[in-house]
Amino acid sequence: PRRAALVALALSLTAGAAHAQNVENAYQTWLGVFAQGPIAGRVYFQGDLHYRAYADLSPYWALVRPGIGYAIVPGMFATVGYAWTPSWRDANPAFEDRVDEHRIWEQWQYEFPLAGGALKLQLRTRLEQRWRPDVGDDVGHRARQMVRVTVPLRGPWLLAAWDELFITFNDTDWKQRAGFDQNRLFVGVGVWAVPAALRFELGYFNQYIHRAGNPAGDLANHAAMLNAYVSWR
Repeated sequence: PRRAALVALALSLTAGAAHAQNVENAYQTWLGVFAQGPIAGRVYFQGDLHYRAYADLSPYWALVRPGIGYAIVPGMFATVGYAWTPSWRDANPAFEDRVDEHRIWEQWQYEFPLAGGALKLQLRTRLEQRWRPDVGDDVGHRARQMVRVTVPLRGPWLLAAWDELFITFNDTDWKQRAGFDQNRLFVGVGVWAVPAALRFELGYFNQYIHRAGNPAGDLANHAAMLNAYVSWR
């Protein structure tokens, strides 16, 4: 697992560096709620809600992503689910000019302690099948690999950092292009508001998007990110 984490992190950093020229910068706010807990034996519910906003807080992207998972061993889950992700091309407080994207997704996730429990490492591999019925009929296939590290601090506090690499496998008529798609990086601080049940994480988020053929070049979104994590046992 350690070797896989290092390889995934190296790939993401290399991909980002390879596309680090001619970049448009934007500033956003990303908010999310994640929930996970057992519903019957080893069967788990896993889902998240997101609101992503332009600099003026008008909607950029929203996401509703429920899933059903199975606990293979402690800390390891296999999950399948559906996602609805409406987006807006421009800052638009009236919620007009919306593009709807739908996804089926499959995921493997494993979290385990390292360094005698001094930190936790999480590996997450996700496959997505994406389509946009109002734009075209093609299904876009994409893989995502995340590496996440948390370091417990004094009391309820912790440090969190993660990196996620996106790779697409095919071209579509709604302009997905095969190859490097994007990279996401987060660095922040977390606090357990309710031990083992409710945690908040706040920090800096960077989303680097490769835009093939766009005369403005690639896009780097810089965002303040606040996430809430809810769990039950």
